[in-house]
Amino acid sequence: MTTNTKTRVNRTVATAKAYPKFAFCSAITPADPEYYARLKTAGIDTASICLHLSGYEHYKFATIHTNLARQANMNTHAFLVTDLTDIYTDVILFSRRFNQLGYTNGEKITIFISPNKRSTDREEKIIEMIDLISNYHDENYIDIALMKRDIDDCIIDLSKLPKLINLTIINCNAQLSGIAEAGTWVYTNDFEGETQLLAYDFYGFYTDEAGYQLSLVDTDYAVQKGDTWHSIARRHGIPLEDLLALNRAEKDDKLFAGQVVRIA
Repeated sequence: MTTNTKTRVNRTVATAKAYPKFAFCSAITPADPEYYARLKTAGIDTASICLHLSGYEHYKFATIHTNLARQANMNTHAFLVTDLTDIYTDVILFSRRFNQLGYTNGEKITIFISPNKRSTDREEKIIEMIDLISNYHDENYIDIALMKRDIDDCIIDLSKLPKLINLTIINCNAQLSGIAEAGTWVYTNDFEGETQLLAYDFYGFYTDEAGYQLSLVDTDYAVQKGDTWHSIARRHGIPLEDLLALNRAEKDDKLFAGQVVRIA
C-alpha cells in the first residue's frame, strides 16, 4: 500500500523596519538649529535642500538651510523648483549654487516640477533639463518630483518621461502615493505643527537604505503603509506578474498595512 504524504512548508514573514524617511527643506522650513535637531531625533537624518526657485536670481535660503543641515550632521542632497517657463536660467542658477555650496557628484539632484499652466511642451522641457544637468552630474543621481494631481489632471503625461532610476510623487495626507512607479512618496506637509515636506524613500535612493534585508527563507511579507504591488515586486526582485499570480491578485487590488502577501 502506498502512503501519500505532503511536505509541509514552514512559511516565514519578512520582518521590515519602517521605510526610511527624509525631509525636503526650503524657505518654509524653520531656520532653527533646534528644529533640525528635532528632525534627527525623529529618525530623519537626510535632507534635500532647495537651492533655486524659478523667478529668483539668488535664493538666500539655500545657504541657510544647507549650513543648518550640515551642522546637524545630516546627509544632504539638493533640489530646484521649476515652473518650466525658463529652464535654461533655472539650470544655470541652480548649478551655480550647487557648486558654490560645495555639493558633490555623489549627492542626488531633484527637479521639482511646479508647472506654469501656460507652459507648453512640458515633458520635452523636463527631459531637456535632465539632459542639461547630466552634462556635469550622473544621470542616475537625478530625480524628478511631480504632484500626483498634475498627473491626474493630465498636466504632466508620465508616459512621455524617461524611466528614471527614481520618481518622487507628492501626494500629501493620502494612504499611498497613488502612482505605481513612485520610488519616493512625499506623504505629509507637517512635522510637529510646522509646514514641512517629509517623504518615504522606498528603495533607498536618497537615504541609501532599502529598509531591510530579505532572508532566503522568507516566504511572506507584511505590507507597510504606502506599498503597492509594483513596489513590493521591485523591492523583492520578483516580476510583477509572478507576484500577482502567487497571490491570485489583480494589479488594481487594494493593499492595506499589515496585510500578509506571498513572495515565494
